[in-house]
Amino acid sequence: MSKYWWKILSALLVLTTLIFGLRAPLAPGVPMVSPDKINNGVTSVTITGYNTHFTENPDKVVVWLTNGDATFCPYELAVIDDTHLRVTFSITEKIADSFFDLYVNTPKDGTMYLPSAFLQSKLEVSLQPDRTENCAVNLSADPGGFNYPNQPILNETIRNIFYHVPTWFAMLFVMSISLVFSIMNLGTSKTKYDIAAESAAHVGLLFAFIGLATGSVWARFTWGAWWVSDPRLNGAAIAVLIYLAYFILKSSVNDKEKAARLGAVYNIFAFMMMIVFVMVLPRMTDSLHPGVGGNPAFSQYDLDDNMRMIFYPAVIGWIGMAVWIFQIKYRMGKLKFKQLMHEQI
Repeated sequence: MSKYWWKILSALLVLTTLIFGLRAPLAPGVPMVSPDKINNGVTSVTITGYNTHFTENPDKVVVWLTNGDATFCPYELAVIDDTHLRVTFSITEKIADSFFDLYVNTPKDGTMYLPSAFLQSKLEVSLQPDRTENCAVNLSADPGGFNYPNQPILNETIRNIFYHVPTWFAMLFVMSISLVFSIMNLGTSKTKYDIAAESAAHVGLLFAFIGLATGSVWARFTWGAWWVSDPRLNGAAIAVLIYLAYFILKSSVNDKEKAARLGAVYNIFAFMMMIVFVMVLPRMTDSLHPGVGGNPAFSQYDLDDNMRMIFYPAVIGWIGMAVWIFQIKYRMGKLKFKQLMHEQI
């Protein structure tokens, strides 16, 4: 039992990720407003909340806008239900910026923030705003509790970080194992190293497809399409095609020893190209993907302490599962090779 501890731990970590990653609630937030423009004069807007509790202590709901250094308070505020507010603003002053940021504070939910919630429409713009109000006072503190940050674009799909990102870590890990065994195969020409390299590449490709699938689902909800022309996405697809060519190359050569050596050389090339297309090139150009092309990584703006408690164990768990699958695939490969040798005798 003691030698299987890491397999049990990996399975428990993945199971914990699935349970807590899906069941923990999303923090209250304000995902949308309608209309999303502030006109010169009186503008009435509907604020839509998510997991909010506006009807609890409705007299203590506070709403305000910021624009540059200026603060604007509503002169009418009505609570419609737990997730909707009707707010009226009257803005005739000059403003500093084209966008208004929205803040909502309640005793139950704390302070919620929607950046660039409103675009100014037909308002004069000044570099020095001349209005500051004081409605953002006596605010309720954030209630705390175990939840995940509510980002306007991501919303519930933020949970995908527990599955999409760790599977790519697992893919890189087993592909590194495949690289090591390919190098060892070139130095010794032992069949077991070729079997191990190919088995690891198979498992890495499996996790690459999982990463592409979860990433595609994420792109559909955040970017509006299952696939967009993004350097990181295109690079990942090219890397998958390069590794598919590895298996085609090995299967097309009848001489097993020659196929093993050609496969080892190509596998080293494939790994280096994967690093270039997935890790290097996307950082040299603009990209929608977090962490590349000047776009901040998740850890800088929404991977909070609660998410880290699930994310880091998820990375360890998925890597452990990938290694476990690799071991099974490797043993199957050795048995298949022994059977083939037995049949040739």
